[in-house]
Amino acid sequence: MNRLPTSSPLYSGQAIRRIESLGKALRFSPQRLGYLGNNADRLYRIAHEIEKSDGSKRVTFDAKPALKEVHRRIKSEILDRVTFPLYLTGSIKGRDYKTNAELHVGAALVITEDIGSFFPSTTTAHVFDVWRNFFRFSDEVARLLTALTTRNGELPQGAITSPHLANLVFWRDEPALHDRFAADGIVYSRFVDDIAASSKTPIPPEHKNEIVRLIFGLMLRRGYKPKREKHDLKTAGQQMTVTKLTVNQLPGLPKAERGRIRAAVDHLERLASRGPLSAEQWREHASVSGRVTHLARFHPGEAAGLKARLKMLHP
Repeated sequence: MNRLPTSSPLYSGQAIRRIESLGKALRFSPQRLGYLGNNADRLYRIAHEIEKSDGSKRVTFDAKPALKEVHRRIKSEILDRVTFPLYLTGSIKGRDYKTNAELHVGAALVITEDIGSFFPSTTTAHVFDVWRNFFRFSDEVARLLTALTTRNGELPQGAITSPHLANLVFWRDEPALHDRFAADGIVYSRFVDDIAASSKTPIPPEHKNEIVRLIFGLMLRRGYKPKREKHDLKTAGQQMTVTKLTVNQLPGLPKAERGRIRAAVDHLERLASRGPLSAEQWREHASVSGRVTHLARFHPGEAAGLKARLKMLHP
């Protein structure tokens, strides 16, 4: 039997072989799970629909209460028993986009790639493979869990179970890729659909091309496509960013974003100088306050002055 690389995600629970055992684990009757699985496609509502900078739309979904409760239990009783390697940083307790960026701080070179339409491209076949072959559940259990955790043949972004399943779709190939890079001194990480690879030392052009080729191969083998317009290669003499944070030194927001936040505070002060803020302007104030709070996580001194200025706008 082939041994998994030490960098593989690991499931510490028992393999579930029967629908009755799944029902017992989730505290739902098999009949109820079957009903919800058969009707899962219509048990979602659209939570948000956001137009991205490239003109495409990101749609997130919210499961309706009956299905959402099943999702909570699938996560707590099964998915939370997976130990994820440190190079996976999306939606894992204690890790986030900042943790992801910190892995690449002080690099001489950073390469970033984006998986195009990641959640819509994650099909029932991908999800079934995770339940059947990673978790080693029986066919019937894997089919039911796939029905419960997909929507219209895709992994629904926004569902409670989707982030962990998204972290597992490359379980066959990603650990070996990570280990190959590590042997060459390359740091690899993935934050959901954002992949980054970095080196503390300069590397020749042919090695850079090999890194990109291997990352693209990871995607293509599983039926995903790289978003080629998001390909980025930067060196220490340039501003290097990973998950939208600069990594030349400590992780931080790019200067342009910090400037936009300061400009938003300036704009609110100009509005307030003309008279009391309207209800709509107070909503803008709340939004800008959130951006300043985000800034404070990386640049507390700069954010402190902006927070004080926003506070002065209150009656």
